[in-house]
Amino acid sequence: MRREKWTLQNMPDLTGKTFIVTGANSGIGFEATKAFAMNNAKVIMGCRNLERAQAAKDKILAEFKNADLDIILLNLMSFDSIETFANEVNAKYSKLDVLLNNAGIMSVPYGPTENGLEKQIGVNHFGHYYLTMSLLPLLNKTTDSRIVNIASIAHRFGKLEPNSFMYEESRKYNKSYAYAQSKLANLLFTYGLKSRLEEIGSNILVLAAHPGITRTNLGNHLRTFRRKPISFILDSFNQKTPKGALSGIRASVDKNVKSGEYYGPHFLWNAKGYPIVEESTKLSHSKDLQDILWNYSVKITDLDINL
Repeated sequence: MRREKWTLQNMPDLTGKTFIVTGANSGIGFEATKAFAMNNAKVIMGCRNLERAQAAKDKILAEFKNADLDIILLNLMSFDSIETFANEVNAKYSKLDVLLNNAGIMSVPYGPTENGLEKQIGVNHFGHYYLTMSLLPLLNKTTDSRIVNIASIAHRFGKLEPNSFMYEESRKYNKSYAYAQSKLANLLFTYGLKSRLEEIGSNILVLAAHPGITRTNLGNHLRTFRRKPISFILDSFNQKTPKGALSGIRASVDKNVKSGEYYGPHFLWNAKGYPIVEESTKLSHSKDLQDILWNYSVKITDLDINL
């Protein structure tokens, strides 16, 4: 298994399939969008900056003139924006094969979302929870559909602390811990959703993936990473964005995946390499924590599984 080299050459033809990629205009979201489009999928680009989204679309079209791309505004910091996005998708499309919950923020300064959540847990988990619940009926009526959540090796350092979910101006804040919590939440949500869908007889597959340590603009707020000595060390672990995107792409299109699997790079403690099935932490498999997060998610968003 460790020697397996899954690449874009392993991708099947995606003619007739419809994908959503959140954060599709940059980083691994852009690479995934390009990969799906070059294999004939319809890709809905959920992006918060329409100008950057159009630039990304134009770049893909310059390389693949027949790429079928649809930009729809999506701001994961706002439940209203997510609802508007989902309503447009549900109105325009009769099927949805893959929802790739890719967009995220990392170690940003402390602040609130439009709905009063701490930004990182608000965008990385609650925003995607709201989106997923809003699109579940469309996914459920599509044969062989799947949901893929992009997590991170940072989940290994995460703890679930519900009292930190909401923004409080005077609260002490560690942005790295907050990011790790949000990535743990991605996996708790993945496993919790898988179990609940299976209980009600839904055939939607739910998977997770992570890009290892990949060169993207996600860590722009990490000043330490810009220091030359540390940058030199990190460069030995870093992989380029197209390779980092492979884990999420494989989870989205490989016909042999199983619900609940977690894909990540195979080399250097899962920091880089080709995507394989790996194990997330014991904490991420805690049924109690999955239930706690689920109950908070329902309470905060007022949305639950409704097929």
